[in-house]
Amino acid sequence: MKTINLSKKRFNSLKPLHNNNKVISTESIIYNYRYNKDYDGIIKKLYRIDAGVFGNKLYTIEMLNYYKRLLPNSFVIPDNIVTVSNELIGFTMPKITGDNLGLILKSDNIDYKDKIYYLKEIGNILDKLDNIRKYTELKDIFIGDLQEYNFLVNPYSKDLYVVDLDSCKINNNIPSPSKYLTKNNLITNSLHKYKVNNINNFNYINAYIIPDSNSDLYCYNIMVLNYLYGANINNISLLEYYNYLNYLEYIGLDKELLTIFNNLITSENNYNIAPYLDTITKENIIRSNNKVYRKVKINNF
Repeated sequence: MKTINLSKKRFNSLKPLHNNNKVISTESIIYNYRYNKDYDGIIKKLYRIDAGVFGNKLYTIEMLNYYKRLLPNSFVIPDNIVTVSNELIGFTMPKITGDNLGLILKSDNIDYKDKIYYLKEIGNILDKLDNIRKYTELKDIFIGDLQEYNFLVNPYSKDLYVVDLDSCKINNNIPSPSKYLTKNNLITNSLHKYKVNNINNFNYINAYIIPDSNSDLYCYNIMVLNYLYGANINNISLLEYYNYLNYLEYIGLDKELLTIFNNLITSENNYNIAPYLDTITKENIIRSNNKVYRKVKINNF
């Protein structure tokens, strides 16, 4: 990988990428950056650049570039290391023009069919990764921190892009934390199926779960449930989760969907929910919202 060295003056002249204040990064600041007339990108300046954390990210980025020919075109892969006055600060990535999927899913101005389409596209990406693991030499590749805010959507072409891949799981790197794979969430009710991380490396911020196919599919299903629920369902109790699934059955959600949601906290392997998303109706979406659910619950549906 190439290293780009900037002077402090040049770096201080860069403007932070305008971001909706509802999209908050806990690990970096993003700057607009044009290297030359042929490269229009961004710089991701990391808050933590100590040797352990940055070394693992550097290894992750190197592996992404080494296996780039095998990876989906939707992967936005970091491409240059950045230093300021010869001190490491982060890396560059191609700039993607698009809207954050997390905000799209919350928007009342976007048709639910478009939202379902984008959610299905994530399932297609997971299928591609499954085929990569099956049919190529790259056997250890998982998104890891699979969540709404790590996807960008081009509103014109409807192309979906995966970002923040410096936190992905690839080729025996150290797993990074994930929004939905944390302690005190639903996943703790089925730890016999998921790989708990007991490794403590050089004061690294360790992931609670080591990513694999089941954990990626868990996160994907939670994303879909969050869309239906209208809030983070991953924080509710196990009893409340079962109550909500019973309610989804009551309002007529597809039985295959319900089985897949139930599997998240059982010993059964998780499944890709994408083929069943078209069964979700506008009425299902309105009635599955947590505000409606709680009102109906009071009347003992």
